[in-house]
Amino acid sequence: MEILTEGHKALRVKSKRIDKIDDTVRTTCAALVDLMVKNNGLGLAAPQCGINKRIIVITDNESIKVLINPEIIFHSEETEMDEEGCLSIPETFVKKNRYSSITIKYRNLAGHPHLETHKGLTARIIQHEIDHLDGILMTDETT
Repeated sequence: MEILTEGHKALRVKSKRIDKIDDTVRTTCAALVDLMVKNNGLGLAAPQCGINKRIIVITDNESIKVLINPEIIFHSEETEMDEEGCLSIPETFVKKNRYSSITIKYRNLAGHPHLETHKGLTARIIQHEIDHLDGILMTDETT
């Protein structure tokens, strides 16, 4: 498994939801975590590796989380402008405006639903990675 870089068509495809969390999905998630850690990333989305599935892995206060079918169901009106990088666009940093706080729902590796609110850096990472699931890169102009 490798990280695709900007220009690869798989980075522009909207990812498909996962209906069943099985050993194949869990193996994919473990490989994504390993690749993220190996590359000192804060997050990684399955499409960045050419996998058309709605999976992201993130670091959250020193722990690693796997989010399957993540969705932002609420966001603050407040936003924060800060610099972001991306494993698919090496050595590039851009200022992005992101919601300060988000509430997400997702399923974990056991298939259990979760509802969580995040703010600050973790909220930024999740928003960045969900963008990847929708074929959006940090260098795109978004509203």
